[in-house]
Amino acid sequence: MALHKFRHIFIGIFLLIGTFLVYKFIYPDPRTWYEHYLFLAQSLLKLRVDVPNLPSFYQDTVTISGKVFLPFPPIPAVILIPFILIAKNINQQLVSIIFGAINTLLIYLLLKKFTNPKNSLILSLFFAFGTVAFWASVVGTTWYFAHTIAITFLVLSIISHKNEKYFLSGLLFALASLCRYPILVGGVFFLLELYKTPKRLMAFLSGAFIFIPVQLAYNFLRFGSVFDMGYYAVYKSYINSGYPYTIRQLINPQLPYFGYMDIRNIPLHLFTFLVMPPIITDAFKIMPSPYGMGIVFTSPFLLLALKPNFKKITERNLFLGATFIAFVDFLHYMQGWVQFGYRFVLDFIPFLLIILAVKFKPKKIYFLLIIISIIVNFWGVKMAINLGW
Repeated sequence: MALHKFRHIFIGIFLLIGTFLVYKFIYPDPRTWYEHYLFLAQSLLKLRVDVPNLPSFYQDTVTISGKVFLPFPPIPAVILIPFILIAKNINQQLVSIIFGAINTLLIYLLLKKFTNPKNSLILSLFFAFGTVAFWASVVGTTWYFAHTIAITFLVLSIISHKNEKYFLSGLLFALASLCRYPILVGGVFFLLELYKTPKRLMAFLSGAFIFIPVQLAYNFLRFGSVFDMGYYAVYKSYINSGYPYTIRQLINPQLPYFGYMDIRNIPLHLFTFLVMPPIITDAFKIMPSPYGMGIVFTSPFLLLALKPNFKKITERNLFLGATFIAFVDFLHYMQGWVQFGYRFVLDFIPFLLIILAVKFKPKKIYFLLIIISIIVNFWGVKMAINLGW
């Protein structure tokens, strides 16, 4: 028993330290660009919600009466506050690497609840080095940092749910949603799991309720309205810029723009998520597309999670949770920019990884797909770094 416990501790330490060292080694001298959350954290420490020291070239901002505000949810900035207090010169990318390594450990602990430790280890390594979580954790710029911190809270929420800590699960789920808003609709997974036990459901909802007062108060403090989140103003700035921020505008700049949350954006997201290819230059050099790449190329093993052959109710509920989040993501006017892979998959990847854990068997084809995924993501991360992304 003691040996068994020691083995799990060793694996946990290996995943945490190993992932951190790989992430740090591959990007030893980061470009500390787009640290919106770092500036917001500094403002929050001064009890402000505007960001007066934000560099002028930063996009995705809202200016009202000379004050600059951010449309992003607040929790990733709150996470940075302890790091700022410990080390004033801390950068957002280093914290991103730390949490990326923590996420690898958390994924291992989560998947152990659905499969054996060996499979959990294999799948956690796939997550760390064979999915877009690799690039997101390594680069650590604002948009990716939010995804990384959201994964931390979402995985902790599911672990708490499995441990029957339903109030804590709801609270952690609210914090995940306050990192990435689309995750909120993923609550359908918890509702489907708990609706037959009203007491447990109420405990979860009591914890999740914190999302409402925090978000409404944050909206009001920034924009004077509890319902204004600032994102529509950012959307208007993009469509007025004339910049080809989607592959559709790149192909034909004369095409009309779709709405901020528009059902016509769904095919663009599906294409990006699944099958968008890399770029082949005139010199026949293969390069990642800044508009994203489909999981067929970047993480082919992840396709197994999309196969609708669910033998357990929990698998179905996980798939529905992922589908609800994906649907909201797919409505968004932008599919991602200067990204390796498709970053929005990170909003629902914990659900997909659990489905993989339930389905996983030691087949040669599975190991081959995992190896291909890891090789492609190492290539993609190195290429993105070299391209200055």
